[in-house]
Amino acid sequence: METFILFGLIGSLFICHASADISLNNYGDSAYPNRCVLDVGSSTVLLKMGQAFRLTSLPCTTIFCTGDGYGMLLTCDKKEPPEDCRYTEYLNWDDDYPDCCNRKVECN
Repeated sequence: METFILFGLIGSLFICHASADISLNNYGDSAYPNRCVLDVGSSTVLLKMGQAFRLTSLPCTTIFCTGDGYGMLLTCDKKEPPEDCRYTEYLNWDDDYPDCCNRKVECN
């Protein structure tokens, strides 16, 4: 049953966030089997399958643990701004992913 739920969650992430940058990484540590282990400076975060952790030091970056030490790193896509425009600050830095991806656009 957990596997079915996991694939449903992963599938919904790909469908809903097709414009996001997603990478699969190994966050495993033999001292913590079946967990994603994140070293966030002064502490260690242990995630179970299906749990997510927002990296506050990076703009709109979340790690979603898919199980067995593997996790998906979700970041905003690298799309180009409209012609003669540029992206500036993030509008909702503290919002949940992907709402935190919204950025101010300034045009000439």
